[in-house]
Amino acid sequence: METNKMPSKEELEKMLEQAQKELQAQLDKMTPEERAQAERRAQKLIEEDEASRRKLLDDAARFAGRPAPKDIPKFCASCGAPVSGGRFCEYCGNPL
Repeated sequence: METNKMPSKEELEKMLEQAQKELQAQLDKMTPEERAQAERRAQKLIEEDEASRRKLLDDAARFAGRPAPKDIPKFCASCGAPVSGGRFCEYCGNPL
């Protein structure tokens, strides 16, 4: 019987590198207008996800009988790194 094991750090890095290459290949095929539209859609999805997480936290806090935390961790739309504040991502430099 085979068990599901966690991939190693090296395997995860290879998977991430491959996904980044595939994404870059798709982006290279897009016109500037298509790319801008895709970025707007991605930003909208990120905002919807943050709203959904906020609602889940509020519902959980209400269920537990205590106030929800005010700060939800935010992530860079470009690279996905956690954002601690500021106007630019400290990992990739993308404007936030």
